[in-house]
Amino acid sequence: MFREIRRKEKQLTIEECNKILTTAEYGTLATMGSDGYPYAVAVNYIYYNDGIYFHCALVGHKLENIANCTNVSFNVVTDVRVVPIISDNDIGFNGFDTNFNSVVIFGKAREVVAKEKSEVLIAFLKKFLYVSQCSQYEPDGISYVERSIKKTTLMKIEIEHMTGKRGISRNREIRGKQH
Repeated sequence: MFREIRRKEKQLTIEECNKILTTAEYGTLATMGSDGYPYAVAVNYIYYNDGIYFHCALVGHKLENIANCTNVSFNVVTDVRVVPIISDNDIGFNGFDTNFNSVVIFGKAREVVAKEKSEVLIAFLKKFLYVSQCSQYEPDGISYVERSIKKTTLMKIEIEHMTGKRGISRNREIRGKQH
């Protein structure tokens, strides 16, 4: 049902995909509307309990589309940079390539309620607060979650298929200035 990655030498392992999902700050959610048009929007998220969680208002385009079709796609891209390619035969500069790491997920979205909702919203705080702020603001953050929980919709993407890809294959050395 799901396509396999074509360029196997660029494929990321599940562990590499998990690391990217854990550390990236936002991803792009794609849904399908009842009008037949796809809708892709950037969302902040957390990778938690083997799923992708994102929050939104109580009503809106994302939720209307998910009510139409629970099948969604989610994409995260990190470490994007253009790099010079140097030939192995010492000819020198041989053009540019783009380095990146990306993860694509296909799954079903569902609303999260009750205890799981509070737990995940608190996990959001811990991900997005700087470590130095966590101990100082965590109690206020928990109180904020409790006050705003009824005004927030929390969704989970149950992952059915995940692939990851890097822009530069494992067998190609990147030389020159690195960030």
